[in-house]
Amino acid sequence: MALFYGPISQPQEYHDFADDRELLGVPNALDVMSNLAIIYPGLVGLAFVNESRKNSQVSEDEVSIHITMFSGMILTFAGSVWFHLDPNDSTMLWDRLGMSVVIGSCISLLIHDMWDRNLAAKIHLPIVIASVVSVLWWPVFDDLRIYFIVKHHPFILFPILLVYGNRIYDKISGYYWGLSMFLLATIFEFTDQQIFELTGIISGHTLKHIAAGIGLWFLMVMIRDRKPITFEEE
Repeated sequence: MALFYGPISQPQEYHDFADDRELLGVPNALDVMSNLAIIYPGLVGLAFVNESRKNSQVSEDEVSIHITMFSGMILTFAGSVWFHLDPNDSTMLWDRLGMSVVIGSCISLLIHDMWDRNLAAKIHLPIVIASVVSVLWWPVFDDLRIYFIVKHHPFILFPILLVYGNRIYDKISGYYWGLSMFLLATIFEFTDQQIFELTGIISGHTLKHIAAGIGLWFLMVMIRDRKPITFEEE
């Protein structure tokens, strides 16, 4: 459907965020600092990745997906901070590049956890590259369609795999909560001004970062704490 919609350009009014207050010399301070919610699960996730390498039940291919996902969170933090210090299309490109790595990794993780771990190992890198290319397509062709298609793939893939997939881990609650928080973040993104006018303290975009960070935290905790489903448990 999106492919037939026609090219989607980036609206320039998007860069006019509701809360442009400065704090300690930092412009758009709360939108900048709220990105700490995004980097935290990435740092904690990378901290336990080395421990997971010692677990014989966790393959190197799965560890690679984890590393890519948590590294993508850190890249998203860096890109988003840069973007909110100086909101424009050029800085926004770096913000979206980090997010594309997280999105591609999430797609690979879903395939690994709920469909075929061998397939996930083979296509993880191509998926991440395709996700990054979907962002680079935008400045070249002034068209966000490919990025939006990739961005929404986890929401499409998860319910399909719930019905037709084969789980290999006991916990999938991180997907439910994570995707729910990402949907909430989208709502906050599009109600930036209204929320700031209502509260006078915090904007929708700041809440977007916090909600996204909470969603990433749920994913990280699920990966950290889950256990393989044994034959007896099935």
